[in-house]
Amino acid sequence: MPTAHSMAGFVRFESGAKHMADNIRVGIIGGNVNGWAGRAHMPAMAAGIPGVELVAVSTTRQESADEAAAKFGARYAYDNHHDLLANPEVDVAAVAVKLPTHYELTKDIIAAGKHVYTEWPLGTTVEQAEEMTDLANAAGVRTCVGLQSRHSAQYQEIRRLIEGGSIGDVLSVSLTQFASGALARPSGRIWMRDADAHANTLSITFGHAMDGLHAMLGPARSIAAAVSTQTKEWTASDTGERFSVTSPDNVIVSGALANGAAFSVYIASVAAVGTGHSMQIHGSRGTITLDAPGSTHLGAGELRVAVDGGNELRPAVAPEDEWVTAAGLSGPPVHIGKLWAAYADAIVNDREFHPDFADAVEHHRLMDAVQRASDTGRMQEV
Repeated sequence: MPTAHSMAGFVRFESGAKHMADNIRVGIIGGNVNGWAGRAHMPAMAAGIPGVELVAVSTTRQESADEAAAKFGARYAYDNHHDLLANPEVDVAAVAVKLPTHYELTKDIIAAGKHVYTEWPLGTTVEQAEEMTDLANAAGVRTCVGLQSRHSAQYQEIRRLIEGGSIGDVLSVSLTQFASGALARPSGRIWMRDADAHANTLSITFGHAMDGLHAMLGPARSIAAAVSTQTKEWTASDTGERFSVTSPDNVIVSGALANGAAFSVYIASVAAVGTGHSMQIHGSRGTITLDAPGSTHLGAGELRVAVDGGNELRPAVAPEDEWVTAAGLSGPPVHIGKLWAAYADAIVNDREFHPDFADAVEHHRLMDAVQRASDTGRMQEV
């Protein structure tokens, strides 16, 4: 029977069917309690992802590494990633740091012979992504990229409804997402102002949104796009210093999916009050909508459906994994945790897994096609 015990303020779900030998042992590079790893990866692991054990964390300061290890139950804490990679108890190393360092850290992990998880975007360019993929394949290590939207219970339920014919043929898809706070950023995030850093609304927010659409509806076939920078200046919220901005903050894409449906996506970081996420999928026999206050790759929204010829949208519940419900997880740890569970199962049982680095390469190519469509004003076949 599943049992629960308290650990550092978290409830951990344990299944008697899992043994230590069946777990993948994870070390997180960038395991700061105040960073993305501290908001998503480590809370999920502390709650008890099936088949996953957090054993080590590294940051650039021993104090912050010790803090994370104590809070989330890791046995080892390091002030550098080299010591983490030298630990034979680490099977998989995760890169959860700023995008410009993904490339070198990922290569170090592969060279150490560890399986590797790297956050999306995989690299700053498609060429970097291709090189990392080739290196991982040559080394025989399993890879995962942090595109977690496809593990959303709501996205999986939408895909089930579509594949089951509940809304008939998919005719059109519309997705909008407007996040507030574009004018001010903490000093630690000002580096994202430079378009050459490739950490922006196009690569990150739009990238996650399009991966979710792909998971539900299949890939795009052709796209037209307008990518722009509407907010030309940011203010460091903690110092008041002002900085010029070249990073894109508005992405408008329209076109056709491979299944023939028309689609449009508008993702923006706006100056004043954001209105959140809104998606509509219209079919010949029904409609599906998903609305949320923020990005749905970070958490659940309100799912409503009108199916099988019905003419009224009704709330719908997407069944969640048992371990997620038992652990009481919500928000960012949920989709990340389910991604880790699938990755662990693929490693232990030698199963096919997605999204891997090869998927990331294809997604990088899509981002490049969007930028090219905007730059040239011409429809791109993808």
